[in-house]
Amino acid sequence: MTSGKILSRLVPLAAICMFTLSIGTAGARDDQGGAKNGPHGQEGQSWARKDSLRERDRFVPDDDYSRFQRRRRHDPEPLPVYDYPSVYNEYIQPIATAIDYHNGALYLFNYETDDLIIVDPTTLAGWPGNLPLQHTVVTPDGTRIYITSDNTKDHPSYIIALNVNSVDWNARAVSLTVDAVLAADTPNLPSELPFVEPVNKVQAIPNWLVGRGTQIHGPTLLPYSDYIYFTEFTSDRVRVVNRKTNQFASVDPIVIPGYTEQTHGVNFNRSGTLGLGTGYFFDNSVIDVYKPNRETAELQVVGQIRLGNEKRHAAFTHFVYWLDERYAVTASMQFDKTSLTPANTKQIIPPSVWLLDTLEGTAKEIVSYTRNVNGHGVFRSASDLAVVNGKLYIAEEDSLDFTFADDGYISVFDLTDREKPRFIKRLKPGIDLPKGYAVAHTISPTVDHHYLMVASWVSGYVIKIDTETDTVVKVWGPKDGLIKPHGIYASGGLR
Repeated sequence: MTSGKILSRLVPLAAICMFTLSIGTAGARDDQGGAKNGPHGQEGQSWARKDSLRERDRFVPDDDYSRFQRRRRHDPEPLPVYDYPSVYNEYIQPIATAIDYHNGALYLFNYETDDLIIVDPTTLAGWPGNLPLQHTVVTPDGTRIYITSDNTKDHPSYIIALNVNSVDWNARAVSLTVDAVLAADTPNLPSELPFVEPVNKVQAIPNWLVGRGTQIHGPTLLPYSDYIYFTEFTSDRVRVVNRKTNQFASVDPIVIPGYTEQTHGVNFNRSGTLGLGTGYFFDNSVIDVYKPNRETAELQVVGQIRLGNEKRHAAFTHFVYWLDERYAVTASMQFDKTSLTPANTKQIIPPSVWLLDTLEGTAKEIVSYTRNVNGHGVFRSASDLAVVNGKLYIAEEDSLDFTFADDGYISVFDLTDREKPRFIKRLKPGIDLPKGYAVAHTISPTVDHHYLMVASWVSGYVIKIDTETDTVVKVWGPKDGLIKPHGIYASGGLR
């Protein structure tokens, strides 16, 4: 059985974000210095530049110009700046995709025209059978969709690549072909989650989390590369697919003891130079920091950031959202202690939002828990979050206490000061959200940040929120054929 993550290194993460920039391109150079051993069960990696940039005068007096020019002739050649292909292009399509937990349908949403196409993938030639689906990815140009499935007694876990040949929104029709079916394991493989049980009347251990086999979650694109990453949160494996060949990369699977256990996605910054892995299980209180290799897809360990300290910390994170190249935010879900809680832990900090500084290797709690639905904090387990138009949006789901799915909310904060968010509002069921709305699970912003696509697999809704007005402007639900939509992914995003 795979054990939980071990807080093996809490180190400053300086010198990992050194960039050499020019107009229209970005390159990164990190030279290895003060070397320790590599990540695979070894001592880790410390990073520093061997060379330093030569100091140059920014302004040169006229009478010194000739001397300055002579000195420049002896300067070293500029550092290479690689022209990586752009992640985005002018052909981004307004598509969001999701699957249905109940009937295995594939959903295609047009977030500009509000059209919906529902596909039964079992009708596609080459589809491997009746599968419990999990997550989706759609490429920015809308020409390819990736779908993951769970392990069953008859089927392994799959990553399935579909080619999108054409889409006719008016006719609600799409032409799809199966390009690749990648088996991630063998059939009837149980999960490798640590055994856990409740120790109080606050923190439940729900069956939806621990009662199933291998599951493939957390799809993310590595910018300026050919790779898509997936994570088996039920084990310790990170899966990597080359999206040019639709085959597993040569480094697949990535297993790093003390780091990759129970990860729900390795989320990369926009330059593709840093990745942050979540701890999606009880008493996992760290965010793992990796340096990805954009050529080989290897993940090299940089360190870990703890949400608090040994005696008092938050735990159980679903997602990380990058604010820029240095800072990111994450949110926690766990309420209280479990049988996995270390003996020296005095308190589990209830659901909260944390600001991560990847340069200093620190985390700061910026939104605390509230017991009041009108309180200026996190009211339910904070499953997902996004930051658009200067505002922080939190998907709050009622999924980890002893009464499952009573409700679900989306809270909004002004993030003008990232260290002191200001509460704006909380969207509530029956008022701002559909009546009976529960478990706001996943938020996927559109690439222009005009809308948020939010999926609730429990109550059967996908809603579209206008980020200018913070109001729901479109609802897809049971009347449209949705039952349990999950794995929402808007084109143009990295996740």
